[in-house]
Amino acid sequence: MSPIQVTPEKANSAGTAQLAAQPLVIAAANVNDVMLEQLEYLIEHAQGGICGCAQCTRYLRARSVLMEVFADSTRPN
Repeated sequence: MSPIQVTPEKANSAGTAQLAAQPLVIAAANVNDVMLEQLEYLIEHAQGGICGCAQCTRYLRARSVLMEVFADSTRPN
């Protein structure tokens, strides 16, 4: 049994109060990793062709935003 599990016999013990005072905190995922995973998912989905579904629309929006930097670099100053 893990140290955080409480059996019914010990439900009213001091250990229960201690567990209640220490909430479980789960660290957030790295935002860059999540964005990269989503982008890879959208690219994989779109490789079969643009079908017009919600995922394809998300892919086209993300692609247009990411491609803006290249459009700006080809314009003369």
